[in-house]
Amino acid sequence: MHDEKAFYSMGGVSGHAGLFSNTADIAVLMQTMLNGGSYGNVTLFSPETVKMFTRRSPEDATFGLGWRVNGNASMTSTFGTLASAEAYGHTGWTGTLTVIDPVNHMAIVMLSNKPPLACRRSAKKSQYV
Repeated sequence: MHDEKAFYSMGGVSGHAGLFSNTADIAVLMQTMLNGGSYGNVTLFSPETVKMFTRRSPEDATFGLGWRVNGNASMTSTFGTLASAEAYGHTGWTGTLTVIDPVNHMAIVMLSNKPPLACRRSAKKSQYV
């Protein structure tokens, strides 16, 4: 989470200020997406819903519904050069990253909870009201 004021102004509960999890649980979500919406005996999403999540937006080919999509060469900083054109994922402000590549049948998760150094320096100067 990185919105220093969310804790103080909203009692620590805020939908815009981060997602809390661990690599094991996110790996299950990512495998669920690779499986077309199911994991084990549980179906979280229909295959049609997974397609809807990952379909490129007509306005911007790098956006799906809740996911970034490897829609063009501008996404190299997120997906690198080896991910397929069908790869999708999400990044977070503190350096988190998920990449799901259905063509290569793989997923990557990287979690962190520390904002960039420049922001940590400016946060020390922040005032909370």
